[in-house]
Amino acid sequence: MRTQLNTKNDPLKDIMNPFTLDEAVSLIYRLAVLKKDALQPGKKYSITQIGHICGVLTLNDQIEIVIKFHDEMRQFTKEEFYAQVKLLDE
Repeated sequence: MRTQLNTKNDPLKDIMNPFTLDEAVSLIYRLAVLKKDALQPGKKYSITQIGHICGVLTLNDQIEIVIKFHDEMRQFTKEEFYAQVKLLDE
């Protein structure tokens, strides 16, 4: 019987590398909040705090994530995304 180690890269350990297209596309349609607005478990977010990951763009040969919030649209590199954004569990 052969066993195989899970060799998939953990994105948190690999934040210095830019997003790959597959990584970025896999995040589309997920909900997120800024870490500075994160609430305690069990509390509910207001609709103005929740962002919707709505797109992917390439800028200067680097793939970035686009998040649409209630009053603004922001883009994040991989390093910025994992430092500033928290994904909401479904």
